[in-house]
Amino acid sequence: MGPGGGVALRVGSLLWRGNTGPKFDIDMLVSLLRQENARDLCVIKVPPEMRYTDYFVIGSGTSTRHLHAMAFYIVKMYKHLKCKSEPHVKIEGKDTDDWLCVDFGSMVIHLMHPETRETYELEKLWTLRSYDDQLSQIPPETLPEDFILGLEEEDTSLVTPVEFKCE
Repeated sequence: MGPGGGVALRVGSLLWRGNTGPKFDIDMLVSLLRQENARDLCVIKVPPEMRYTDYFVIGSGTSTRHLHAMAFYIVKMYKHLKCKSEPHVKIEGKDTDDWLCVDFGSMVIHLMHPETRETYELEKLWTLRSYDDQLSQIPPETLPEDFILGLEEEDTSLVTPVEFKCE
C-alpha cells in the first residue's frame, strides 16, 4: 500500500502509483538519461546532513545540442509525470554552451561537455572531503626553537626577536 491507501507497484525501473502512473524518481531519471545517450553517468547519494538534495547526477553530452536536448526531454517527462504538489523546475544555464543544471528538489542533475566536467570535477567535490577537512587531519609540525632558516650561527646576532600580540 502506498501513501493514502493507494497501491504502488514497481515494473522494471518505473514505480507505478496506483492509477496515477509512473513516479519520477532516481531510477526513472537514470533510465531517461541512458535512453538519451548520456555519457559517463555518475549518481551520488548526498548525505542527509547536507540538507541539499538526495541525489546528485552528473552526465556528459556529445555536443551543446545534445546537452540541451537531454535537459529539455528530462524536464518534459518530469512535467508529464509529476504530481500537482511537486514543484515546477527550470533549466539553469540555457544560455551556455557547456553546462546545464536542473534542480528537481530531491535530485539535481548537471549535464556538461566532457572538458567542462574535467575542469570542475564535481564528482570529487561531492565525494571527497573538502580540502579544509583534509588539512585539519594533518598533525601540526613544530620546528626546534633554535631553528633559523638560512642563517649561520654567527649571524644570529642580526636577528632581533619580535613579539606578536593578538588583539
